[in-house]
Amino acid sequence: MLQVRRLIDFITAAICSVLLLAMVVLVTWQVISRYALNDPSTFSEELLRFGVIWLSLIGTAYVAGKTGHMSVDLIKDLLPGKWQAALNILIQVAFIAFAVGVLIIGGMRAVNIAAQQYTAVLQIPMGAIYGSLPVAGVLTLVYSILNIIDLLQGRATKAPVGDDIPAGE
Repeated sequence: MLQVRRLIDFITAAICSVLLLAMVVLVTWQVISRYALNDPSTFSEELLRFGVIWLSLIGTAYVAGKTGHMSVDLIKDLLPGKWQAALNILIQVAFIAFAVGVLIIGGMRAVNIAAQQYTAVLQIPMGAIYGSLPVAGVLTLVYSILNIIDLLQGRATKAPVGDDIPAGE
């Protein structure tokens, strides 16, 4: 399972990195074309908007896989260890329900509805943009299942935050 997680982590992080790099290049081009060439780029704004959508959703799935999502630990900290583990599993089950119900099923409905619509400038099918929902849903589902397996096997998958980050990283 660890190898599967590492592979998914690598692919997801690579996709997010490429999207972020492409967005930096597009923003740079947009600024140059607007201020240096005095001819604003129209395609870059639309591509950036869609890049933000894809990056946000794929990044959210990645963070859920690392259990680095925002949480309030007050109740969890008050519970004994056995109940903390149960709460952690319950949280992952909630992620699964959200991923399946909203992102996958709802996302596929949105893809089907928007499949015949095209973007204004680039003429890209809107279904390709809404496709980020089911893709993020599948990633979140897989990550949540892997997180439950790790929790049942006694391995924590908490991402380092704040003071937990080792020096040099």
